[in-house]
Amino acid sequence: MIVIENLEEPSEWLFIEYEHAFQLLGKDLLITNVKHPELKEFLRSLGIAFEERSVVEILGRLPRPWVVLDPKGKKALEPEEARGTVIVGGILGSHPPKGRTWRELTSRLPRDVLVRNIGEGQFTIDGACAVAYLISRGKRLEEIEIMKGLRVKMPSMPGMEGYEEIPYWYPVIDGKPFVSQKLIEYLKRTWLL
Repeated sequence: MIVIENLEEPSEWLFIEYEHAFQLLGKDLLITNVKHPELKEFLRSLGIAFEERSVVEILGRLPRPWVVLDPKGKKALEPEEARGTVIVGGILGSHPPKGRTWRELTSRLPRDVLVRNIGEGQFTIDGACAVAYLISRGKRLEEIEIMKGLRVKMPSMPGMEGYEEIPYWYPVIDGKPFVSQKLIEYLKRTWLL
């Protein structure tokens, strides 16, 4: 099971990432700490399981082992560890990272929760979920192809061609980076605003 602890206010980008994670994980996804009515309605409309309480409050009823993904983790996530509950911070990253996962999630969890990383880079929420999913299915981190950054061609204006550089890491699944097409469309739509 993968649990996303929501730590953001509702936004279109957040909704896109949660929907994309759900498309991969289905019933194996739970989103916790869902307080905002707009986010509740969005998750309900897609049939995504959610909980108002924080994962900190409901951890005892979730399958063991418990693991939180945090860039500060000293060890990489292993397949046998990923077969219980993997907790992902529902944080829209900043570049460079500010350590929010540790501050807002990991430091609040009991000491028997394993703290693991999935590499040195910063993944999107849905990307971190995809890596955890692949590892839970037996892949080792070093066997997962990772794209470090993404370059998206943007709509052009006469005499101008533009690209958006996205600094986050993406797992490669079936030869393509695991990024939502809706996110690409969102970036193109909002690029010149």
